[in-house]
Amino acid sequence: RSSDLPPLKTPLKVLDVGNCSLNHVDMAYLANSLHSEHLELLDFSGHNVAEVYPSTFFKLLSRASRTLKTLVLEECNIGEAHVQMMILALTPCRKLKEFKFIGNPLSARALKCLFRAFADLPMLKYIEFPVPRDCYPVDVTYPLDETNLIKFDHQRYEEVKEALNDILLNANREDVQAVTPLFGTYDPDIHETSNELGAHLLKSFKDALERDRKST
Repeated sequence: RSSDLPPLKTPLKVLDVGNCSLNHVDMAYLANSLHSEHLELLDFSGHNVAEVYPSTFFKLLSRASRTLKTLVLEECNIGEAHVQMMILALTPCRKLKEFKFIGNPLSARALKCLFRAFADLPMLKYIEFPVPRDCYPVDVTYPLDETNLIKFDHQRYEEVKEALNDILLNANREDVQAVTPLFGTYDPDIHETSNELGAHLLKSFKDALERDRKST
C-alpha cells in the first residue's frame, strides 16, 4: 500500500531488493530516480543484472558511485563475459567499503582480474568472493544448491585464495579482508517471506517517490 511509506523528504540511502523479481520497468524506475544519487547500500542479489538489464543496472550503479559504500550482488549469474563491464562499473565507486558477490560462476582468472581492480578502491575493506567456477566439476550448474556448494576442490580453492590475497598484499592492501562464506546469510525458513517483503517494499518505495514527484 502507498501509505506504508511516508513521502521521502530525505534521500534514500539503503535499497535492498535482493530476490524480489524486479522487471525492466522496475530497473528503469530505480535507475532514473534522484534517490539513486544518494544510495550507500545496494543489494540486487538473485537478479541476472548483467544479462537481463545491464544498461539500466549499470546506470544505477554509476549514479550511486559517489556515495555507495556496500554493494551486494550474490547469485547474479555474473560470469567471464561480464568481468570487464563490472570493473568499469566499480572503478568510480571510490567510497565502496564492502563488496559481496558469492554464488557467481567466475573462474580463478576472472577473480584475479577483479581483485586487481579491487586493490585500486581506496576505501574497500571487506570482500566476499565465490569459490572459483573451475574448482567445481565441469557439469555443475548455477545457482548452486547446498549439496553441490561444498563439492569443490578444496586444495585448488586454497591456492586461488592465496593468489588473490597476494594481489592485495602486493598492492599494499593488507587492510582488505577477503573471505568465502559458503552459505552466506541465506535462511531457507525465511527466504519466501523475504521475497514477498522485498517486493512489497519496492512497491511502497515507488509509490512514495510518485507522491514526491506530484508534490513538487
